[in-house]
Amino acid sequence: MAWVRTIARDEASAELAAALEGQHALYPAEYDGPIRGLDERTPGIVASHTLIPQALYHAFATFGALMAPDLPLSRRDHEMIALMVSTTNRCRYCSAAHAEFLRRVVLDDDLVRALREDYANAPIADRERAMLDYAVQVTQDATRVSPAWHDRLRGVGFDDRGILQVTLIAAWFNYINRAADALGVGRD
Repeated sequence: MAWVRTIARDEASAELAAALEGQHALYPAEYDGPIRGLDERTPGIVASHTLIPQALYHAFATFGALMAPDLPLSRRDHEMIALMVSTTNRCRYCSAAHAEFLRRVVLDDDLVRALREDYANAPIADRERAMLDYAVQVTQDATRVSPAWHDRLRGVGFDDRGILQVTLIAAWFNYINRAADALGVGRD
C-alpha cells in the first residue's frame, strides 16, 4: 500500500517509462522479483514516486550510482548498510526489502537474521562492524560524527572514497526510509 496514487508501468507516460527504465538499468539483479515478507500487490518505494518522473529517476539513480562496481564497497556492504539504516529507522518496508536483497547476495539466512536482531553481536568482520557502527551513527545523529569516526574507518581499510560511499549510502537510506514511511509504503 502507498497512501498516494501510483501509476502502473502499463499506464506510464513516455517520460515516466524512460525514468523507470533508466533507474532500473542501474540496479543489480537481486532487486528483481518479489520480496519475501512483503505483499506482492504492495506498490514499492519506486512506484510511490511515479507522479514526479524526474524526481523518481534522480532519487533512485543516485543510489544506483552508489552501487557501481568500480567503487570501493561490495554488494554485501551496500545491503548491510541499507539494512542497518532501515532497521535503525524502523522502516518496515526497507528493512524487509534489504534483508531479502542481502539474503540474495550472501545466501546466508543466519547472517541476515543476526544483523536484524543485534548487528553488534553478528558474526561479521571488524571492517564491516566499523562500517555499520558508522552508518548507524550517521542515522542516529550525524552531528556526533567526528574525525575519530573516519580514523576508525581508515584503520580497518577504508580510504576516503570508501568513507564517502558509506556516508552517501547511509544518508540516502535515511532519506528513502522517511519517504517510504511518510508515503505509507508497506504500511497497513
